[in-house]
Amino acid sequence: MNLYIGENIKRLRKLKNITQETLADRMHVSCAAVSKWERGETLPDISMVIPLASYFGVSTDELLGLDHAKNEEAILKYISEAERLASVGKAFERFDLIKKAYAEFPNDWRIVDLYLWQLQYDPNCECPYGNEVHKNELYALCERVLEECTVDKVRYSALSILGGLYNLDGERDKAVETAKRFPQYWMTEGEELEGCYMDDNAQWLKQVRRNIWDLTMQLHVKLRNTAHHDNTIDSHETIKYLKKDVDLIKMIFDDGDLGFYNIELSEVYMWIANRYVMVGDLDHAFEYYELSFTHAKEYDTLPKLITHTSFFVKDVPLDMSKTNSDIEENSVTCQINKLRSWGVWETVKDTPQMKAIIEKYEPFMGKKKDYSRS
Repeated sequence: MNLYIGENIKRLRKLKNITQETLADRMHVSCAAVSKWERGETLPDISMVIPLASYFGVSTDELLGLDHAKNEEAILKYISEAERLASVGKAFERFDLIKKAYAEFPNDWRIVDLYLWQLQYDPNCECPYGNEVHKNELYALCERVLEECTVDKVRYSALSILGGLYNLDGERDKAVETAKRFPQYWMTEGEELEGCYMDDNAQWLKQVRRNIWDLTMQLHVKLRNTAHHDNTIDSHETIKYLKKDVDLIKMIFDDGDLGFYNIELSEVYMWIANRYVMVGDLDHAFEYYELSFTHAKEYDTLPKLITHTSFFVKDVPLDMSKTNSDIEENSVTCQINKLRSWGVWETVKDTPQMKAIIEKYEPFMGKKKDYSRS
């Protein structure tokens, strides 16, 4: 190990304008250990080399002569594998992978961002959830990001999680103040890029259509959730408003090139069917259960790359390997299992119509496609 590593650590620490105490805290060692490194009395353990280099934002060559490119390659490999595991619903494996990545690169902000969200949505936690189980670590990490990180997207992640923690602790005033630190609704990356391309019609149109895709998802979720969770309306009204959500999606994707929205329609149709069961209209319920499973099956058989053809979203691409899920089962499996877990199932399970629908779609139950290997 380089005998001058102590001098390098001291120099880099001063360039970063931090104390020995801060460095010790970030490296999870004692302040005395950092002091001995800098005086040349002891050397850091070999396992500290990559975390130190990552924290100071330098190549390991400055510490031990290692190649900085290897660090970057390792980080990108972690990120790529995390995306793959997310797309096939391997939530537990993804959690373990990101924990490992964070242990190796605790100061790379891309890895920190992934780690924040993994703590927030720890798949190992169910009531209490990840943000409750890891609350203290999340608070500390969010505050660290806001103190040290200059990457806007990572800072917004920290603010979002921090606001949720304040709500969790009943500190609504702090949550509101944190929310006010975000830009206004229209000040988004998509909107700003749209403005950048005003003098280039092709690029402008491409960005507008991308924005329409994103805004459709935003509006769809709000319409769906409002209709489903508004306890001031009855089931007939819920059905009416859920159908308006369907109309929105069909209006935007008028060529039928639904892509990812197949799974969204599958969910809405399932909710409509359940409401029809609740009001005693089984004929319409079976019609919408059929639609739900049809779109779930369509989603499960999508190709890896999709390019939309509908006017408002024309040429907007979708890479199915970039989608995220916490469940390994495919959509048909999820929809059938969910239906069987709900109270409405007792009403419909023994009917010839429901038996025929389940028999039709059970052969398509299985695991998600691994698009990264296709």
